Amino acid sequence: MRAWITAFSIALVLTSVVSGAAETLTLQQLLDRASAYELAFVEQFSNVVAEEQCLQRIVSLPSGVAAPSKSTRALKSDLLLVTYPGAAKWQAFRQVLEVDGQPVQPKDDDIRLMQLFASPAADAIERATAIAAAGTRHNLLDIGALNNPLLALAFLQPEYRGRFRFTRGGMAKELGPTVRIVRFREKEAPYVLTAAGTADSLLSSGQMWIEEDSGRIVKTELQVERMVFAVGLRPGAEIVTTFRFDAELGISVPNEMRDWYPSRAKANLSGVATYSHFRRFQVHTEERVRN
Repeated sequence: MRAWITAFSIALVLTSVVSGAAETLTLQQLLDRASAYELAFVEQFSNVVAEEQCLQRIVSLPSGVAAPSKSTRALKSDLLLVTYPGAAKWQAFRQVLEVDGQPVQPKDDDIRLMQLFASPAADAIERATAIAAAGTRHNLLDIGALNNPLLALAFLQPEYRGRFRFTRGGMAKELGPTVRIVRFREKEAPYVLTAAGTADSLLSSGQMWIEEDSGRIVKTELQVERMVFAVGLRPGAEIVTTFRFDAELGISVPNEMRDWYPSRAKANLSGVATYSHFRRFQVHTEERVRN
């Protein structure tokens, strides 16, 4: 999995969310319940597009670093979640539509992502990935595309879960009567996330807020440390996502993402993104998309 590209994949398993009466769960039972919820969430949330409104802000500068010409940036984007019928992969793509209130002027060969997937197109995945990668240039600083509100959920997949050490925390009743904190940290290299274009590994840790009775994840906090050769760990990013129930879709959806990018040599960047206008679309497959 690459942290610095927008598209990332989650394997789909058709399963239902386990629910039950109030009970004392072991850590293993709680994680199994959360993994079942995550897999069902992916199934329900596929082929959904959301409007993302993001405000990025430079909050501090290291000593001796010159202030940039602009300290804030407002971005409006489409965040698309796509599953092709019969495919085993779910992917997320972001397309920036406005920067500081001004429409992004697309290249002649660019089209809206919804149009790309709603109408059959050869090489749709490759084109969507290119559009998403191009959008990262609009960030106030070079942070790539680690700012994905669903990234921490991927660690609950069976193929990744064994690479993490999980520990039980206390209850967080301010988020719900049965919400428990579960902390996680990768056990050893090679890590799940890597910095594209470099040999640097990204060590992931953080915590999740999980409803014990349903396995529903109501909040995630992901902390990324960059393992630099011959230097050691350096802060990379912190990404906190909260979720809410969307009555129209009938599922929980991302509500807000707050991200933070500390730097010893450059400006420190923070961002706040909110999500609204969720809607489903159909993926057509008259033309085959290459994997």
